[in-house]
Amino acid sequence: MPKRLPDEFFREQASPESPDVGVSPSEPQSEEVEDRATPPKPFGRGVPPRLVVAGVLGALLLGFGIGRLLVLGNTPRTESTPLQSPSISQDSSPSPSTSAVATLVPYDGPVSNVTVLDAQGACQQGPTRDEPANLIDSNPSTFWRCPGSGVGEEVTFTLDPAEPIVGVRVVNGNTIWTDRYQAERRILAIRWTFSDGSWVEQGLAGNDRLPQEVRFPPIDGAQWVRMTILDATVVGATDEQSDAVSISSLNFLTTA
Repeated sequence: MPKRLPDEFFREQASPESPDVGVSPSEPQSEEVEDRATPPKPFGRGVPPRLVVAGVLGALLLGFGIGRLLVLGNTPRTESTPLQSPSISQDSSPSPSTSAVATLVPYDGPVSNVTVLDAQGACQQGPTRDEPANLIDSNPSTFWRCPGSGVGEEVTFTLDPAEPIVGVRVVNGNTIWTDRYQAERRILAIRWTFSDGSWVEQGLAGNDRLPQEVRFPPIDGAQWVRMTILDATVVGATDEQSDAVSISSLNFLTTA
């Protein structure tokens, strides 16, 4: 009769980790398993969401306000400057010295006539019998005259350089012939250019038959002076002979 094998050969051997073999888990092990299965509670649980949102917004506004104050505090202040009224004088050149001012003051003392040695010039429209020499011949019945508008006509006078020149006196039209002053052109402006390069412009009235005078600071050592006609009136009469300019009297002035 065959032998019966023990029952242990037919039973499955349990692994050491099997609950059938190990010791029954105690109560503390059960709590550990329960803790693993349950996720940790978030921080702040129990605080209402509205309070959390309000707190975040408050923190943002507070941070923005502090940053704004810092930016404004670091920005340099720009003070507004009031507009200044423009000065009356716009001349930026330096003021002349006292001696320079005294030199530029026109001479206003007593005067006498300068000795003129020679007078030369030619009319632009051709020769004329009333030539420049008539201005220095001391003859009251002679005068200088050129046909045309007169603009650009020139006469050069040779002077005695020992006498300073302080002014010019001139009759700017034809007062020698009867009723010709208003009929002919009258000179309105003359430039006097001296040998040292200085010059003076003399404005003249177109209806004054008497000598018209201009004074200026003394010019020393002038060897010659050139007269240049700058402007004249229109012709007063319609005849061709009236289209001319004339000087009936001319004197250069020096200190008396």
